[in-house]
Amino acid sequence: MNTIEIQEEICVITLNNKPNNYLERPEFVSVIELQKKVLEHACKAIIIRGAGRHFSAGADVEQMRKMVNQDSIIAEMTKGKELLAAMQSFNIPIVTAVEGVCFGGGLEIVLASDIRIASSKCLFAFPEANLELIPGLGGTIHLPKYSGIARSLEMILKGDIIDCQTAHDIDIIDFVVDAKTTFDFAMKMLSSMVKNRSMSVIKAVVESVRNAESKPYAEALARETELFCELAKNAVEDE
Repeated sequence: MNTIEIQEEICVITLNNKPNNYLERPEFVSVIELQKKVLEHACKAIIIRGAGRHFSAGADVEQMRKMVNQDSIIAEMTKGKELLAAMQSFNIPIVTAVEGVCFGGGLEIVLASDIRIASSKCLFAFPEANLELIPGLGGTIHLPKYSGIARSLEMILKGDIIDCQTAHDIDIIDFVVDAKTTFDFAMKMLSSMVKNRSMSVIKAVVESVRNAESKPYAEALARETELFCELAKNAVEDE
């Protein structure tokens, strides 16, 4: 069972369906439970990891086949995308700590995060085309942002497995570390980033940086000014 726990002001989501941590449903943890814990504990960041040797081998195909009609599939996929959107809405850093295999839906979760850390022994793939499917949890949208259209088409249509160095070379992964150290690396990195920062500064930085790719240039600049002024006003009032 996938879990949500709090460690040092950081919300840790663990994909726990060993050995391969298949995603039984696209909504891999409850949106309501996640919102409750993040807000109650004033979490400053989120880490997503896999239990055991692997991050996630992707969707449980057998479970998907049990969905008897298109409406059921649409409803389930929508819930998964709403979960990823809810994580983004907190405006706190989202980090994925990847070990072992990271395929399909697992890779889509990684691509939806802000900082992607992987062990040097990781393997990545979008195997959906081999099953006459396409990635359905945002993979076709997020991958081109990092790797470009050409490499995204190649990776998705070939369905081949790539190693961690290749994933790093095409900007799927930000940091490559030794095996079995990704979670500790993520915790130390986040501690140095958010431990001594106020929630208002964290949220403002995350929102403004994300706006660089999600909003038109002029709108992103205008929002940056608004956020700066809000923080400056708060600083004066606190004196």
